[in-house]
Amino acid sequence: MKEKVPTWLKLDNAATIYPSTLSRNYAAMFRVSMTLKDKINEEILKQALNNVIDRFPTFKYKLKQGLFWCYFKQIEVPPLIEKDFNNPMLRIRFKNHRDYLFRVRYYENRIAVEFFHALTDGTGAIKFLSTLVGEYIKLNYKTKITYNNYVLNPHEKVSSEEYRDDFKKYARKVGKLLHEKPAYHYHGTPINSDDLNVITGIMNTEDLKKITKKYNCTITCLITSLFILSIQELYNKDPKKNNKPIKVSIPVNLRNYYESKTMRNFSSYINVGIDTKYGNYSFEEIIKIVKNNMELNLTEKVLNAKISANVKISENYFIRLLPMFIKKYIISFTERMMGDRYSSNTLSNLGNIILPQEVEKYILDLGMAIGKSRGKPSSSAMVGYNGKVYLTITRKIKESEFERILFTTLVKMGVPVLIESNRRLS
Repeated sequence: MKEKVPTWLKLDNAATIYPSTLSRNYAAMFRVSMTLKDKINEEILKQALNNVIDRFPTFKYKLKQGLFWCYFKQIEVPPLIEKDFNNPMLRIRFKNHRDYLFRVRYYENRIAVEFFHALTDGTGAIKFLSTLVGEYIKLNYKTKITYNNYVLNPHEKVSSEEYRDDFKKYARKVGKLLHEKPAYHYHGTPINSDDLNVITGIMNTEDLKKITKKYNCTITCLITSLFILSIQELYNKDPKKNNKPIKVSIPVNLRNYYESKTMRNFSSYINVGIDTKYGNYSFEEIIKIVKNNMELNLTEKVLNAKISANVKISENYFIRLLPMFIKKYIISFTERMMGDRYSSNTLSNLGNIILPQEVEKYILDLGMAIGKSRGKPSSSAMVGYNGKVYLTITRKIKESEFERILFTTLVKMGVPVLIESNRRLS
């Protein structure tokens, strides 16, 4: 039996910012996708979606605006599926999707799900997609599958912990937000607001591990350092360079630090980088700085100080009493001034995804991409699957100089890179 879920929910602490940033052309979107070996059967995909949606009750909510806060209200009708497009993660029109805050798309042999970030984070998204694809494989190939931490059993009981706001659960009385300097943004020619340039670099995990072994660091640390090195080259060529630091924002999955089963947002972030006013940095210097910053800031106490401060702000008596139309303006302005302004790029690493063997044999590749940023020229996401790392860079400018420098540097380091564009997203 399924546990009865609330007919409405408060937004989690991280989600409260996203409704206020919605505009005619912008929504905080991200995407996860899988490419199968065979062409997708539309009717079976519909059936699979109907079979698994009740396993994810936190995804069956629409966004509503109250007098003081936005909130989620339960949806009774099933979600739709649609054909995929070359320009992913356009601003979702909720009314066109029965008010759901996600959309399931397919094209040829690819299944993708695009989410409005208020609904969930990368962990919740990849579990939903993996479960959907697992159910599709079970129906399409008439085969039995086993379940794991990613491919969930659609018929198992849903725990109330899955729709809990764990920010509030783990926040403490004392919190602290860091005061940072605005980061350098490289420039380019803006493209049409309905377009998004997407480039994916596919690398063998073992090739990357040879480099990480040399520098005694993680793959996230390595790629972050290469991002900074590449942006530094753009900075050095920029006639308008302004001594601003070059920083990469790294989202952090808080489930790695706390016991949590939530399917909602439960992530924080750290910004790491170099201060350009001190001169040019070698790769060895950059990787040492990034590694030390990650070790200092990726601790439970530092992360908790940040989430505790954010929860304390949202529960401030004065802020709670502000009408939503005023609160929305303040939140949007604050996000614009304090969000993208403080990083040059984003690198979200979903980690290495392990699927059950019965599912894996039908999956060619897996990917994650972040939608258009309000401030930064580009954002990036990375995921590991079946011995490969998929690094997807999305940008809202015409020039691909950052990607060219980054992938050329990797090749020079002995890491061959297969390049794909949004003619075929993965």
